[in-house]
Amino acid sequence: MLIIAKKKDYYDGVAGTTGIDKTIVYDRQIIEVEEEDIPKIFAKKRYHFGRNDQSSFHNLFYHSLKKELHIVYPNYTHFVVGFCGKLYVGWKLYSKGEEIYSGNNKVITTITYDFENAKKLFEPQTWGSRKFVDDVNNIINYDAIELFREFNAPVFVYDGDYGRTSINERCSNCNHPKFFINPLLKEYQFYKVFDAVQAFQEVQMFLGGVLGRGEKEIVEVGDKYKIAQHGFDKWSFRKEPEDGKRN
Repeated sequence: MLIIAKKKDYYDGVAGTTGIDKTIVYDRQIIEVEEEDIPKIFAKKRYHFGRNDQSSFHNLFYHSLKKELHIVYPNYTHFVVGFCGKLYVGWKLYSKGEEIYSGNNKVITTITYDFENAKKLFEPQTWGSRKFVDDVNNIINYDAIELFREFNAPVFVYDGDYGRTSINERCSNCNHPKFFINPLLKEYQFYKVFDAVQAFQEVQMFLGGVLGRGEKEIVEVGDKYKIAQHGFDKWSFRKEPEDGKRN
């Protein structure tokens, strides 16, 4: 697979060790999707008259960390990575770093995809009848193949809290939701799910198989999504503490 991209992802180096198959070309331009074009399953619905009309994709915002963990992780959010036909739920757990001149704390972001670990972190049930396990299962079992075909891309992400810089921001779980096609997976530490070789192989097979690219045909995102080229130029996650443990 030949990758055309301005920025490198964690799996790009695999091509140098296995050889480059130029019959499959991945034009990996990062595209931010306008709010009105974000898939409806990710959109916030109204809550009225005691009835919850939210989808599981948005309901995860309302699940709470267990009280004893609030001191360790004052804030959190979730994100959903679409990767080669399947959806993966991840969580960003925010903890306090050193004080800065503004009086706010810098934020340290710990990322986990471990569902079993997440069960231990979050309350099993939130308001109404929403169960944490049910909402996560509804997402990871969702048949999202038509989304990949619509975007004509092997990777996308719904980020529930894009670009957080302070632990003390008022809206803890809904500051800056964003949707990106072809994001850099290293920014979401996706190597915790697939190592570099596995990720490269999955993308190559998906482009050559499910998306059905022919010889030397470049995979291009649909024109309606080529509306912004912001990418991740002005933002990157804080690194985890060197002595911290990855989840």
